[in-house]
Amino acid sequence: MSGGSYSYVYCRVEEECVNRMFDSQLNEMMKDLVKVLHDLEWWQSSDTGEDTYRRAVTEFKKKWFKQTKIDVQKQIESEFEKTKDELMKEFKYLNDDE
Repeated sequence: MSGGSYSYVYCRVEEECVNRMFDSQLNEMMKDLVKVLHDLEWWQSSDTGEDTYRRAVTEFKKKWFKQTKIDVQKQIESEFEKTKDELMKEFKYLNDDE
């Protein structure tokens, strides 16, 4: 067995959650999430490449996240604003006085 960088969390999620959600759609979602967690762990443990993980994420998101391009754009803009605010706090010591 490879992996280990996330303490095999994908195995625990599979054992504890898959087919135990009392809802067929949630059971299927958990099964799909296990694939993402597996590929993340194997990538971070250098057992597979990032491309394998990114493919799994893309497949998961396409299936479960019904977002529009506008939704994604809003999310990106929000993240940019958060990052900008954090950076402005870090560089606050640089006043206009200098």
